[in-house]
Amino acid sequence: MAKQIAALAATALLLSSRTSSLAPDAPPFVNSRRSCLRKIVSAAGAGALATPPVASAATQLDVGDGQGVAVVTESSIGKAFRRQIVRGAQVADKLDEKWERVSDGLRDKSRCDPNTNRRLYDNGKRRDGTSIGNPGLGELCTPEPLKPLDTSLVRDMLSLAEKSALGVSPGVSATALATKIQEMKGLVRPSFDRSLENASTEDEKSRGQSNFELYATLRSINAQLGGSKAATRAFQLAWGKELIQSYAPNANRDDFVTPFPEKVEEELSDVDYDKNSLLDALGKLTVFLGKMKSGGVIGYSELSIPYDDYGSVVTVALDDYSPIGAEILLSEQGLGEGPMQAVLRALLADAGIRGELSTFYIDPSTTRQEAYRPTQLLLSANSLSKI
Repeated sequence: MAKQIAALAATALLLSSRTSSLAPDAPPFVNSRRSCLRKIVSAAGAGALATPPVASAATQLDVGDGQGVAVVTESSIGKAFRRQIVRGAQVADKLDEKWERVSDGLRDKSRCDPNTNRRLYDNGKRRDGTSIGNPGLGELCTPEPLKPLDTSLVRDMLSLAEKSALGVSPGVSATALATKIQEMKGLVRPSFDRSLENASTEDEKSRGQSNFELYATLRSINAQLGGSKAATRAFQLAWGKELIQSYAPNANRDDFVTPFPEKVEEELSDVDYDKNSLLDALGKLTVFLGKMKSGGVIGYSELSIPYDDYGSVVTVALDDYSPIGAEILLSEQGLGEGPMQAVLRALLADAGIRGELSTFYIDPSTTRQEAYRPTQLLLSANSLSKI
């Protein structure tokens, strides 16, 4: 992950999630850590958490387009601000601490899943003999080096975003959008420039600059679309189609790679949608993510059709996801989603599949609040069915 953006990435929920329908015009639903904990308290004993949410380390303050990015730091004022926010939540805090101790204690540093190359959790077994927990979210046992960022790849992706925004909003001119982007860059640049001061390599600087470009561009597009849910969804679909057409136009089911190939046919045996259309979509996604890996945008990708979900769920885990800092800011401010969500939405729509898409920002190495730094983007497309 881009270290130079860590000061901004650490702002958001340490595990932040956003759930929205893959169908047009459905309102998004944001899961916060405390809302999840309240549900746990009210349903005590209901079961173990597969991906426990965790609290925020800081907060962005944003009031319309007239404001930049303000970060609540570890200063005395920042700490006092956070204490005021969480006052009265002692029960939730104690649950958090207990989860951290238990969760990190379950990470077996010596065991590795042979299929996923990820650390295993030993959460025990259910009465039916199935394992408790989700080892697929653990860190890689043998990390794959993140390649240098190809800045031209990032520029091309953002150019396609601008093209898509203009295509779904005929009333907005290219000049007006370009002007808006430049104004936004001037507004938020100081915050990003401060984060770049600790960059020690040219690649780190490039990643910080790319986060800045992504944030400013997508925030500007959101403003130009007027916050319309329908327009935003149309933009996401258009951008996703452009990205696939540019980087994986001829891919199909033969290109699909998953750690669990032997389970695919069994899982898709009873679905109501065209399973071959889904596999073609996942083949395109595999090739697209391969291009992103070669360009240093991600370090590693894992596509899975989880066992026992009967084809209703598809997960995409992206380790060392370079734009994660900018995307956390956008998500927390309700200003849009990144390119990976756009691609997955477009692929499923083209396959005639609907459902819900949840986004998670995860540190696969720990759940300890003081050490939590999200580096993994996890997408979960669930409740999949025929449109």
